[in-house]
Amino acid sequence: MSSETLPRPRIAAAPVVQANARRETRAWCINVLVVEDDLADASLIMDVLKRHPSVAYAQATDAPELALRQLASGHLSPDLILLDIRMPRLDGFEFLDRLRRIPAMLDTPVAFLTTSAFAGDVLEAKHSSACSYVVKPETYEELKERLGKVIKTALSGAWSR
Repeated sequence: MSSETLPRPRIAAAPVVQANARRETRAWCINVLVVEDDLADASLIMDVLKRHPSVAYAQATDAPELALRQLASGHLSPDLILLDIRMPRLDGFEFLDRLRRIPAMLDTPVAFLTTSAFAGDVLEAKHSSACSYVVKPETYEELKERLGKVIKTALSGAWSR
């Protein structure tokens, strides 16, 4: 994904980066967690999320194990998780499997947001408990459009179990 359209803000390779100050949460706003190991991609995704009017709060992490601990303890409670598949320490499929073992996270929608268009990944995602599979686009505008669709679907309740 190209980052040429925006300056690359510095994001520490650390547990959680917050995009927005917490806004007043309403029924039409959601809290989003981004689990992404590529800091440039995370920065672009967070930029889109912080500008979206229906995102009350967004966080990004490149530490999936820490995110799972925080989700299990209740320190994080997102309404939507955007999850990369190809991460070095813990891939997205394993993350999703562990996430679904957390009782409070059984119904949380998870959308894969990945560079992988590999047929095996698409098939595995189809058989997982993920709600959506989005291939990261080449441009910021396409990313904005695709994430807008994911957020709209999450808000509609179409992914509720």
